[in-house]
Amino acid sequence: MDYRQKNIKRQHDEHGIIIASLQVADRKCVVCAERSLRILGEGADNRTKYICSNKFCNCQFSLA
Repeated sequence: MDYRQKNIKRQHDEHGIIIASLQVADRKCVVCAERSLRILGEGADNRTKYICSNKFCNCQFSLA
């Protein structure tokens, strides 16, 4: 496991994120363009929060 993957794992552990337990989204990631998005929850202003489950991307964002 390289440094980036260790950092992503540490971030998930700190925030209590378990990728396997999240629902799969039917959208592509806006950063890596893969169908690897998971629904993280609901954010402000009724926006859906997403997290990319790609082991190198790991971006998080909200969409209306």
